[in-house]
Amino acid sequence: MSSDFTFGQLRAFVAVATELSFRRAAEKLHTTQPPLSRQIKALEETVGTRLFDRGTRRVALTAAGQAFLPEAQRLLTNADVARRAVTEAVTGERGVVRVGYIEPAAYDLLPRVLPKFREKHPKIDLELHEMHSSDAVRRLRGRDIEVALLRPPVDQTGLRLEIVYADRLVAVVPEHHPVAGRTIALAELADEQFVSFTANQGTGVHTAALQACASSGFSPTIAHLASSTPMLMSLVAAGQGVGLIPEPFRIAPRPGVGFATITDPEARSHVAIAWREDESRAAYRTLRDLTRDTAARSATPAEPQ
Repeated sequence: MSSDFTFGQLRAFVAVATELSFRRAAEKLHTTQPPLSRQIKALEETVGTRLFDRGTRRVALTAAGQAFLPEAQRLLTNADVARRAVTEAVTGERGVVRVGYIEPAAYDLLPRVLPKFREKHPKIDLELHEMHSSDAVRRLRGRDIEVALLRPPVDQTGLRLEIVYADRLVAVVPEHHPVAGRTIALAELADEQFVSFTANQGTGVHTAALQACASSGFSPTIAHLASSTPMLMSLVAAGQGVGLIPEPFRIAPRPGVGFATITDPEARSHVAIAWREDESRAAYRTLRDLTRDTAARSATPAEPQ
């Protein structure tokens, strides 16, 4: 027995087997009886036995045909599933989207965006990877991720970037500091020493903080640099200075620190969604739209670009 039958032969066999009529099967397949009969004959030669008893008034499955029918139906179903999987992969409706994100997005935004994305694209798996903005740019170009939530400014060469919202900056201070728990103008911290992020890890927040201070009429004295938000907060708790961080970090405060709300409208840091210029799947557009719309309901709106 050879196994090199075709899916056309299988479809012809299943049609005749379910209709038990070559005429009705031919009509169902939009063909005529002679080519349908040739398909069945070729299939029987391939499997090495008759699949139908053909009488003048009726067609019936042989024992071999009865055994072959469920297997033929299974093969056709699997072929249809495989064909749909390929189509969905090409159109972006199936597969994996790897998303890089900055830490604050995990506190509030992503938990609200991801269920909505799942509803719209149930066949796409999301892989989430926390990383700094500089790492996200590098991994986008290296095709390790497809989408990133990051903070500009970044080198946009080969990338597309859309600002979707802005985080307000808040002051993080030692817990017994006079401004802890208050709402203040940023200028009230002009005489303080600051703890800031290292340039390679927190460029977006660092740049936004310097710009906000400049808008308030002073240049901050930076006493210490931190490579992460936990380190920055630890230095503040140890009395080494004050800092400016995105507001979402207030959700998980650390012992020894307090927060002050800043009234200055310039005290904010933009968040953008970035992707490669050669990527155009519909899933990316959905993720961008959901991120923008969800953020607009709770975060500071981004300025028009």
